[in-house]
Amino acid sequence: MTTASGAFAAIRSRLEASGSGITIPLRWQGENTGPLPDVPAPFAFVIFDNFGSRPGPAEFGGGRGQNRYRNQAAVECYVFAPNGVGLAVALDHAETIAARLRSFRDDNISCFSADVKPIGNGAGIAPLGLQSDVNNYQVALAEISLHFDQIG
Repeated sequence: MTTASGAFAAIRSRLEASGSGITIPLRWQGENTGPLPDVPAPFAFVIFDNFGSRPGPAEFGGGRGQNRYRNQAAVECYVFAPNGVGLAVALDHAETIAARLRSFRDDNISCFSADVKPIGNGAGIAPLGLQSDVNNYQVALAEISLHFDQIG
């Protein structure tokens, strides 16, 4: 069983592992990684969102404090590629991230769908927590659905 922090750590470890195939820098929600470079270069901004365990226990255990709660969560990786190189570059980087998590399971989390969606020009979006202007970028989204269990 794990916590939201443990689920986030499992995702981060999987994406940052040697041999992951991810060749662009990953910027993580809530971390100060400084401003974007003066010359636009591809990167991804990663958001972890836990929707919680509603509507209640997924399984009743051996009394109070022994029930299993299944938390539904999502990872959203906004992939930015400089304007002028084409949306396909952002889509390809997003697919690499999605493929890394598609059907991934470990002792902490179970990933299910991992989809890539084109967004287009970065001028129209502002991912929660991204502090830099992204007007010079094309954007694609790698969106991963997962769950993790807690006992309580």
